[in-house]
Amino acid sequence: MPIGIDIEGSDLDIIMEVNDFNRFENRVITLFGDRENFKLKRVVIRNIPVIKANFLLEGFEFELFGQPQPSNRQYAYLHMIIENAIMEKCPSIREKVINLKKQGFKTEPAFCTVLRLDGDPYEKLIEYGKANGMID
Repeated sequence: MPIGIDIEGSDLDIIMEVNDFNRFENRVITLFGDRENFKLKRVVIRNIPVIKANFLLEGFEFELFGQPQPSNRQYAYLHMIIENAIMEKCPSIREKVINLKKQGFKTEPAFCTVLRLDGDPYEKLIEYGKANGMID
């Protein structure tokens, strides 16, 4: 939604800095544990611990995503900044990305497909953003 590439069925990711996973987990269960399709899990992504909660609220899917680092340094946020900058420079990319998402692509792989970037799309977008001065 924030950068205008959402499609029907898109979820809303809320990115947070979370340092106390136990406290966060207890709070999320208290607030959202009774919501439809509630799931909570802890994983490690790129050697960084992550806690994720997913649920439906009023028919809309949410994902709360927490890592022990500032939100503006997390890949999900950086990807959004890069994707927005790409679309500002080349607005025609927006429709191509949306069409790929409608075919089942996740956002980052869709951008990398349009940009012809091979490899891990989550890493490649970061590299692209750095190389083009979109992020530090």
